[in-house]
Amino acid sequence: MRLTSALFGCIITPVAPDPIYEHIGALIKARRKTLGQKQETLARTLRISRGALANIETGRQSVLVHQLYKFAAALQLTPSDLLPPPSVDLSRAERTDLPLPTDLKGQQKKQVANFFMQVKTGQKPKTEVIHAKTAKR
Repeated sequence: MRLTSALFGCIITPVAPDPIYEHIGALIKARRKTLGQKQETLARTLRISRGALANIETGRQSVLVHQLYKFAAALQLTPSDLLPPPSVDLSRAERTDLPLPTDLKGQQKKQVANFFMQVKTGQKPKTEVIHAKTAKR
C-alpha cells in the first residue's frame, strides 16, 4: 500500500479532551473503583476493550448515548448520575478566575488553566513548553 505525498509532512497535534467527557470518564472511573472493579472486568461486562475503557475514563474517547446507559447499568447508577449538572461550567477557555501574572499571553493563560483543570480532575498533567518572557535583572 502506498501513501500519497499529501500525507507526508503533516503534523498531527493531539486535541485536548472535551471537558464533559473528562467529567463523565472521571465519574465512571471513581464509581468503578468504589465498586472494586478492575478495568478488565468492567470492559468485559460492557463488551468493549480495556483500552477503550481507559480512554473513556480519561476523556480521550467520547461516550455515545447508548453506551452511557450501559455504563450506568453496569455501575448501578442512572444515566443522569454520569452527567454533570447543567449549571456546571466545564469550559476551559473561559477559566479566568485564577490569579495569574499580568504579563502572560493568552495562550500561556490557557495552558496554566488547563494544568489546574487536569489537576482538579486527577489527570496526569501534560508536558508542554510555555514560552514566557525572561525577567531582566
